[in-house]
Amino acid sequence: MKLADIPELRDSSAAAKLELVEELWAAITAQSDSFPLPAWHVRALDQSLADFQADPLEGSPWPDARARILARRTSS
Repeated sequence: MKLADIPELRDSSAAAKLELVEELWAAITAQSDSFPLPAWHVRALDQSLADFQADPLEGSPWPDARARILARRTSS
């Protein structure tokens, strides 16, 4: 199925398309058990866990990291 095949969607506003994307994403995540993690995701998660376990003080707590990210967004 393609957007071009559904004229009412193709011609809808960006806001309406975003709303549809949100609905589609919710439907996909509701079926997440149907989609196994790719092996590379598992390897990346394993590596992140190993890095954390090797040095738990390396890195930043989420509130600090989030504040830095938001500060960068507002300063650019």
